[in-house]
Amino acid sequence: MKKTIGIGLAILLFGVWLPGGKILGAEDVKLLIPARIYAVPGVEMNVYFQNVVTVVNPANYVFDVDCSKGRNDLKRWRFTPTEKDEGRWPWKIRVINENGTVAEAEAELIVVPAAAGNGRKLSLLMVGASQTAAGHYANRVTELMKLPGNPEFTSIGTRGRGPGRHEGYGGWRWSSFLTRWGYTGKNKMDGMHPNRPVGFNSPFLFPGADGKGVFDLEQYFRNNNGGKVPDAVSFQLGLNDFFLADDSSIAEVTAKSIKNMEELIARFRQLKPAPEIFVFQHIPGSNQDGFGKNYSCGRTSFQYRKNLDYYNRALLKKSRELNFHIVPMYINLDTENNYPLLEQEINQGNPRKVQRQNNGVHPAKPGYYQMGDTLYCVLKGWLAEKKLR
Repeated sequence: MKKTIGIGLAILLFGVWLPGGKILGAEDVKLLIPARIYAVPGVEMNVYFQNVVTVVNPANYVFDVDCSKGRNDLKRWRFTPTEKDEGRWPWKIRVINENGTVAEAEAELIVVPAAAGNGRKLSLLMVGASQTAAGHYANRVTELMKLPGNPEFTSIGTRGRGPGRHEGYGGWRWSSFLTRWGYTGKNKMDGMHPNRPVGFNSPFLFPGADGKGVFDLEQYFRNNNGGKVPDAVSFQLGLNDFFLADDSSIAEVTAKSIKNMEELIARFRQLKPAPEIFVFQHIPGSNQDGFGKNYSCGRTSFQYRKNLDYYNRALLKKSRELNFHIVPMYINLDTENNYPLLEQEINQGNPRKVQRQNNGVHPAKPGYYQMGDTLYCVLKGWLAEKKLR
């Protein structure tokens, strides 16, 4: 009897006994891999292992990728295809601890022809929050579209410095683009920092007869694209909805955010012809140094990671219901090396300098370029499969 109790207590404390003699660790290893990983000749594509699992310490696991393309490094699978690699290839990953496999997933690696979309025209409206407002991924996509074999590309928007135009506004939510009109310093509930700057109205709202904002996409495109509906619209929204959630509120917050997403997408799909819709799954943040720099003791990077996993899974489920394209931004961002760094003294008593991450959710320029690479590869995948108008 004592022996049975002892075994049961050990399993309770350290793991669950599975058929075949394997033990699944008590820590819940949540693995999220997209169904398709798009790549284009000449553009590096990665799957960073710590980005696809939700665990406290990814270094406690081995990541075993089975694919005839690319290479399995310590912290990532990486691949820069050539035209000889064009085609479809099975891609599998196992997550392993000392007791065996604790999670696994399969995907399809699709190396898109470099000439996908050649001779056509492609117009894109990029809508989003601060990561879009930074402009770097929009510029990167625009620059990549200039490479030989691409369509004649036009980015649409009223904002942007550089070749990539967009509609990106720091702190905005899905709902902001539907309702934001005439905001003043008293408005505190629209996004993370609604008053920076005060007075920004949704670019899709215009003054009505009563002075209130009226949602009018036809007017927006008359002003910005000669009255033509774009071929595609991408959305980088939702982060400012789920950012401050915790385990007790993330389900409610996500449901509200997704409802607003459905409404905004529905408005675009009322256009004739309706544009193709692309929605970003969000990127992981920096380490705790970056979160401490921005939010003091108000937010941990791991809570953000848990919220991110919940929200990204909800987007994936909704994409199947609403038939929009998922852009798996999270897989291709180097969170260790491509977030901004700040040189600081180690501590007050030790003047030696070290570099620490100093931003929680806004990458450095190379990180934004990786986001641009991901969007570009997904767009090229769509171009290879669909005919443009």
